[in-house]
Amino acid sequence: MNVAIDVVKDTPVLRITGEVDMSNVRLIEERLGNAVSNKAFAVIVDLSDVTYLDSAGIRLLYQLDTRVQSRQQRLVIVVPLGASINRTLEASGTIGTLKIVRSENDAFDALKV
Repeated sequence: MNVAIDVVKDTPVLRITGEVDMSNVRLIEERLGNAVSNKAFAVIVDLSDVTYLDSAGIRLLYQLDTRVQSRQQRLVIVVPLGASINRTLEASGTIGTLKIVRSENDAFDALKV
């Protein structure tokens, strides 16, 4: 698992790769927490290269959403249509609850609305 953090168009973009499960979710949470300032309008979490996501990872996404909303920020999650984690996101009800788009370009488009 790896977390890379970039700033694109003044927006933090967090790119997570590998497996996200209870063994590493605390580390990811810490990295995300350090990367997201109160000054950011929004946060993009790119899960395009995540190969496995368990319930701890899903909980992390909801916690991040709650955190950014409490700061009046927006969260957009990138998960490509063919990603293996789509099935997990669908089964958990995450798709339709959190703002999930299919590409980074779609994420920036969603922030324009």
